[in-house]
Amino acid sequence: MVNLIEEGSKYLEAGDFDKAIIAFTEFLKTNDSDPNVICLRGVAYRKAQKFNESLSDFQKAANLIPTNASVYSELGVTEFHLKNFASALTYMNKAQELEPNNPYRYSSRAYIKDSCGDLNGAIADYKRCIELDPEDAIAYNNLGMLEEKLGRKAKADSRFKKADEISKNESSPFFGKFNQEGEQVLTKEEAQQEVKNVIKEAHLKEEHLKEEADQKKAEEVTQIEDEKTSIGKLMLSVFKSKQEFKSFIKFIKNGFKS
Repeated sequence: MVNLIEEGSKYLEAGDFDKAIIAFTEFLKTNDSDPNVICLRGVAYRKAQKFNESLSDFQKAANLIPTNASVYSELGVTEFHLKNFASALTYMNKAQELEPNNPYRYSSRAYIKDSCGDLNGAIADYKRCIELDPEDAIAYNNLGMLEEKLGRKAKADSRFKKADEISKNESSPFFGKFNQEGEQVLTKEEAQQEVKNVIKEAHLKEEHLKEEADQKKAEEVTQIEDEKTSIGKLMLSVFKSKQEFKSFIKFIKNGFKS
């Protein structure tokens, strides 16, 4: 049975979520009250975009270990994916109540508050997170983004600068770490390659649009040309499609200055 857990965990780490689910489910056939494996399957379900199944697993785990803050945090994340924002916030509040000195409980709740439009509440949570963990580069960066939204440019710039300083410190636990959305904090070189990829993608889209236009009837060409997006607009749309790419640019902005 232990091998099934190891097997499922390896599949989960490799991104083969369906096989991970199969392995964990097989284990749970004879160990249906193991909260750890239930949670692992819940994560696999969520990664596979099976949010209702994920929610069900985490609810089972919460019944088995009702004082475990991480389970409530996972419930909050899953409810967030289901766009049940009120429930997501309720679960994040529960996680924070159980672990009031855990900085992650504040940063994760801040992200949900921000998504719900509660900027001031999110700012307060990020500040509390930083009080508990002054080396949290991600919290500094996200706090800067919120202050920028509110027009506090000087404060925002100072947050971005601090985040940049921490992220460049190889001894920092946040060097090369992933952010709350699962995206890695990139180095300058990686960022430059990312920009090249974006430009390449924009050109490919432009070429595709041209090919489509050539295949249309003459009377449709004018309409297509009006709808075609310029390279500049294409790049903007690509940036927007990469979650929080603006924050990434801000995060390493000093590296892009000529």
